[in-house]
Amino acid sequence: MKLHVPLLIALLALPVSAALAQGKVIAPSPSTLASLDLYDQPGAAVAVRQVSVAEAGLPLIIQSTKTGFHQVAIGGQNYWLRGMQVRISRDSTASCGTASQSAMNATIATPGAGKDACK
Repeated sequence: MKLHVPLLIALLALPVSAALAQGKVIAPSPSTLASLDLYDQPGAAVAVRQVSVAEAGLPLIIQSTKTGFHQVAIGGQNYWLRGMQVRISRDSTASCGTASQSAMNATIATPGAGKDACK
């Protein structure tokens, strides 16, 4: 049984990482922020450019996330935004399908989709 636990954890982590990749930058944080700092790489100390919130063209699709920074395309160029400067909306989906069993007899189901949630 100990061999199955790491595999189960890895399988459960896959949908979480896929959901994180589907996020969008929807607003600055705080909402009164007038411009966003753009970085050429995650973790950079100095911004290479600033862009007004209006010019940024929100919402922006997040291409990648690394060490508290989100990679987005603005004006046809890739930049990194500091995660503390933006609000993120993450796409998520749930289905009301039946639970299934894997080859190891572990039951897989959608969290939160209880018996009354899909009527």
